[in-house]
Amino acid sequence: MKEREERIKLEVIRNRGEVPEEAGNYRSRIAGSFQAARKRSKGESGGGVSATMIRLGILLFFTIFIIAFLEWGQPVLYSLFLFIPFYFYLKFKSK
Repeated sequence: MKEREERIKLEVIRNRGEVPEEAGNYRSRIAGSFQAARKRSKGESGGGVSATMIRLGILLFFTIFIIAFLEWGQPVLYSLFLFIPFYFYLKFKSK
């Protein structure tokens, strides 16, 4: 019980910045563990059209489609048949 209290007191003092952490402490190892993943995630986002922009475009299309369907009705459904080949063309163009 006393060991636990001492560890807690030492951790509180470290959080205040009064005592520097030891080099082999687990907190520094945990913080360093995520550096490689952070570098990898920054490098992958550089090429091509981002997934966020594609999702935004699809969401915008469907929003306009729903508004048009409510305004003009069933003839707007035929425009969906024009969109499907265009969507597949964009999807498989880069592969």
